[in-house]
Amino acid sequence: MTESQLENVWSVDLPWSAGCMSAKLWQKGKRTVVSVPELGISCYGRSQSEAIFRLFSTLLKYHNELSRSKVVLSDRQQSHFALLERWMKAVESRMTVREPVVMHSRRR
Repeated sequence: MTESQLENVWSVDLPWSAGCMSAKLWQKGKRTVVSVPELGISCYGRSQSEAIFRLFSTLLKYHNELSRSKVVLSDRQQSHFALLERWMKAVESRMTVREPVVMHSRRR
């Protein structure tokens, strides 16, 4: 990226990554690009929500690919798998249905 383009890049922690991974988002022409620099993954879409959805899907697919690998993972792949495994556990815990809390009220 050139110096002028760097001003239009938003950088945030990737949700549910506990600060281990970041996400960068920017406009390129009519497209929105989102990336996770720690993994070297970038996705694009016609809108911000489309780009983010594609990134989420790509991260899930990459995690599944690494977890199902029948060959020994390289050091880089092991590092990526550790980051994605931590992220996946946080996503799964967030999506897990919790027991509802029943509040008893007293009538006076």
